[in-house]
Amino acid sequence: MMLFEAYQSLIGRFPEDCIGLFGSKVSWQQGLWLALNEDGFPHVLLESCGSDGQPDLELKSVAARFDCPCDFRLQDGSELVGKYTLVSLRDDDPDLVRVFLRLLEEALLTNGDHGSAAHIRQHIVAIADIFARQSDDVRDVLGLWGELHVIRSSKDKLAAVKAWSSSPRARYDFVSKDFALEVKTTLRAARQHRFSLEQLRPQEDLTIFIASIVLVEQQGGETASELMDSIYEAIAEPEIRSQFYQHCIRKGGADIYGSALRLSTLPDGNSLQLFNAETLPVPSFGQDAPIKNVRFDIFMDSCQSIPPEIHAEKISFA
Repeated sequence: MMLFEAYQSLIGRFPEDCIGLFGSKVSWQQGLWLALNEDGFPHVLLESCGSDGQPDLELKSVAARFDCPCDFRLQDGSELVGKYTLVSLRDDDPDLVRVFLRLLEEALLTNGDHGSAAHIRQHIVAIADIFARQSDDVRDVLGLWGELHVIRSSKDKLAAVKAWSSSPRARYDFVSKDFALEVKTTLRAARQHRFSLEQLRPQEDLTIFIASIVLVEQQGGETASELMDSIYEAIAEPEIRSQFYQHCIRKGGADIYGSALRLSTLPDGNSLQLFNAETLPVPSFGQDAPIKNVRFDIFMDSCQSIPPEIHAEKISFA
């Protein structure tokens, strides 16, 4: 994560007599600098591509200024003066800074293409939306861990990533051409999960599978961020890698790097089981019953899972 590494090299070195930005050239990219202010807030400067008529963007946590006059001090003592596209985060929390810089790195700097002002604005709005939707619910991290485990267990990880739903509010976690897959994760000893009626009995002609994963907290386990980073590094396509990272942050929330929760699957090889939704019991109501938004728990240990060979085929998403 080169931008974050550059940020870490600047922390604690802000000159006492500096009244503006203090930064350095990012050597792996032409026309790119990273700087911070006296509060430690990160600023990314790109050679100005003009404003394209785009107004400056001032959001809750993230801002972008186009064709902005800047005068800042470099780490080698020299001064840099000119007009730049300036993208900044109003926070110095290391975990949030790491997320912000990687999102920016993936969205804007792939293959050295900084894009137009309109292109930058589009990505900054997307990044700000991710930050606005973050939460610190441990269930977000637990759910993300289960979905990432499915991706890692797939024979075709790229196909699994492409099938992964982007929103934590999506009805199903994975949608392929022929079926949808919903992932349920629990730390309970019993394989108990909550469903909505429409998840298991959709009105559409759609085959639904449920992946049930029983996890245990274990010192030798992995955090969600470690699991995320291992998959991230294995994705060679820049666009897919960027989308994958954004999905992780949307689903894992602000606690993705801060969480110390280490999880592992059960050692008996049966931690992940797959079920056909049609075989699972659901509450029954008459067609005219004025009942909506039905939620219920199922104890899956008493339900029949599908054979391992079909299991492997389905989570390949090929």
